[in-house]
Amino acid sequence: MGLKELKVSKHATERLQERNIHIDKHQWQVIESKMAEAKQKGITDSLVVLDNAALLISTKNNTVVTAMDRKEATSRIFTNINGTILIEK
Repeated sequence: MGLKELKVSKHATERLQERNIHIDKHQWQVIESKMAEAKQKGITDSLVVLDNAALLISTKNNTVVTAMDRKEATSRIFTNINGTILIEK
């Protein structure tokens, strides 16, 4: 299964900008790799937790659906996911 580049939805792009969340190229590559692994395991919707952010990603559509900073994510309940990936720097 080839590695496909993640798309970032308009909504997620706006959230990344307004919350001042920066994800570097290396982190995106790690996320893409982990998403490919998750997809192979049958995960369709995943929560990806980084040091500074949390992303909801549809592995089915290979798309970042939304993003929030880590502090904001702590008080949230995440539904409609069937996998979680923790990524440290």
